Amino acid sequence: MGKLRAVKPEVKEKRLKMFVFGAAGIGKTTAAIQFPKNYIFDLEKGTSQYSKTINSAGSVVFQTNNPDEIEEETNTLLTTKHDFVTVTYDPFTQFYNAVQEKWNRRFIQFSKNEKEAEMMDFGMRYWGKVKSEVKALQRMILNLDMNVIITAHQKDVYGAGMTKQGVTFDSMKGDDYLYDYIFRLELMNGKRMAFTVKERAEIGQAKFPEMFEWSYENFKKFYGADILEKSSVPVEMATAEDVIKLKALLDVVKVEDEIISKWLTKADCDSFDEFNKDQINKCIAFLENKKGSV
Repeated sequence: MGKLRAVKPEVKEKRLKMFVFGAAGIGKTTAAIQFPKNYIFDLEKGTSQYSKTINSAGSVVFQTNNPDEIEEETNTLLTTKHDFVTVTYDPFTQFYNAVQEKWNRRFIQFSKNEKEAEMMDFGMRYWGKVKSEVKALQRMILNLDMNVIITAHQKDVYGAGMTKQGVTFDSMKGDDYLYDYIFRLELMNGKRMAFTVKERAEIGQAKFPEMFEWSYENFKKFYGADILEKSSVPVEMATAEDVIKLKALLDVVKVEDEIISKWLTKADCDSFDEFNKDQINKCIAFLENKKGSV
């Protein structure tokens, strides 16, 4: 008979992972840089006027909209020891656009001729590459032992007869599902107010009110300074040798494709190369145990 493997969930204090959107000029960048020891990915040069504020907060700025540079820098934040406790991507919309441009150039490069490049509908293969790359960065971001601030532009939502029904974020569909908190910014009587659009919390134990004035002091009050200011711990990733060992075991110990698919789904990875050390070690241990029993 099979053995049930579910366990009681542990109570864990998670890093603050939030998605923030608002109209142009609302001050999304100004809001984000209030967080100290902040590694800021400035994707549209929005921090140029705030050098004094950023320096006094012990924060730094990396100005780029090159997807490869953003991914490499994020991986370094994930896997090495550093003094930063918060990371900001301002705005994430620009990363998404840059990834589209990157793959558009590559698909055009390998078109048979100029006419094909102009007329070509890249279709599912193109969008598959775009979504895969965006997802890979998002996976790294969620694994960071840091507070995360993702900003996005705002756009209007229209219904029948082009009647405005409300506003939402201007980013890739599904971005709102990834983060524990979503806040919409709005200026009211000269104050920058945050509206809590989404919060993952125990029933009846929400940390944030429905509306509050945006300030780092308020975030410490509602979320806890001990969590927000906790030192970052690097994540050890699977090595090339780990991946080779796992694949070698799979050649010897035959397992169903369904099991491998479950491993990848549980880790939210597209390949074994994206596993962290703990994830790949569990798979290796499973295979070695199965090999021994055979």
